[in-house]
Amino acid sequence: MKTKIKLQLFGKFTLTNGEKILTEETLHSKKLTRMLAYILVNRDTILSHQRLIEVFWEDESKSPEGALKNLMYRLRMVMKELGKEQFICTLPGAYQWNPEIEVESDYEWFEVLAAKVRENQADDKAVEQLCEEAIECYQGNVSARIAEEPWILSKTIWYQSLFMDIVKTLCEIYKSKRKWDRLEQICNQALAVDAYDEDVHCWMLESLKGQKKYKLAVTHYERTRKLFYENMGIRVSGRMQEIYQNLMRESGGSISNIAGLIEETKEHGQPSGAYLCEYGVFRQIYRIEARRVTRLGIAEYLMLMTIQTKGFSFAEDKTGSAIGKAMDILERMICESLRAGDVVARYSPTQYIVLLPACSFESGEAVANRICRNFRKHAGRYQCNVAYELAEISAMA
Repeated sequence: MKTKIKLQLFGKFTLTNGEKILTEETLHSKKLTRMLAYILVNRDTILSHQRLIEVFWEDESKSPEGALKNLMYRLRMVMKELGKEQFICTLPGAYQWNPEIEVESDYEWFEVLAAKVRENQADDKAVEQLCEEAIECYQGNVSARIAEEPWILSKTIWYQSLFMDIVKTLCEIYKSKRKWDRLEQICNQALAVDAYDEDVHCWMLESLKGQKKYKLAVTHYERTRKLFYENMGIRVSGRMQEIYQNLMRESGGSISNIAGLIEETKEHGQPSGAYLCEYGVFRQIYRIEARRVTRLGIAEYLMLMTIQTKGFSFAEDKTGSAIGKAMDILERMICESLRAGDVVARYSPTQYIVLLPACSFESGEAVANRICRNFRKHAGRYQCNVAYELAEISAMA
């Protein structure tokens, strides 16, 4: 009976004959995992010693020929866990996966399913089933142990892109059939693969709205908005803001009289400190305030506060974590230093914008200097600074 092996690249690398299994853990070595994966992905190709050396020892000056032979010996010893067959054949100056041993791989089956999805676009029922099967096949991005290897990197990116396209196709179908719970599940799975795909975040909001999970939807929107601001320096799209506005309108319910409206709308508890909101809300408040000061002929001020990174210790922070912590401190200092009628929003990854109603230029400067002093006291270990600008609202209205 012909031996058959099943290969899994998605999620974690595994190799099984149905009875016994080789995993990343049992292989122990990253290099063993990468070599085995490379041979399996290129199993129809004769791999010369020179090619393998160029792939795995290109930057190493030691004896690569000896290292290759040693690694291949170790690999063959490990492969004995799956049986006595000769899984890797030795050829003159080369190696090759034994063509007599059939390999079924998850990534090739995923490609087949993706092609079938494209071929059956006119049949919603067939597309739905194929998409579900493809998503079940895709257990996550290609194993982290090999995902960034140059020989598979382009495929890794392509598989992820293909997966997200299939997810979005299925989202459309689920929405049309009002399968809100399934839509939520599939969005959660997709966001575990790519947390920065805004389309999927929009579908998630649609699913929560459809299930009337309004509080969860608002929480998800706020978390997404913060994620995009802090990690990518961008604001959420108009589509997401529109979904959010529809969500807020729908969740408001029906109010029978003005007393009920006041109760529903007002803040509960004693307001203290500045009012912190997202930039879209801030912009609307600013426009209203600009109209008011123009009509009354008074002056009010807008303040922009910026974390200065150039020349400071965390300027080279690649993760942005230090800047994020400094911004959290600045937000706290602003809210604690301002009055209940002042309005604050995050404007960029390193900036806050503040509306100062009924405040003179001199008072605005005093407030700004107080915030800067308080910030320096609390953010000393980050060795950063805050700069501010003041401008008159009426001059820009």
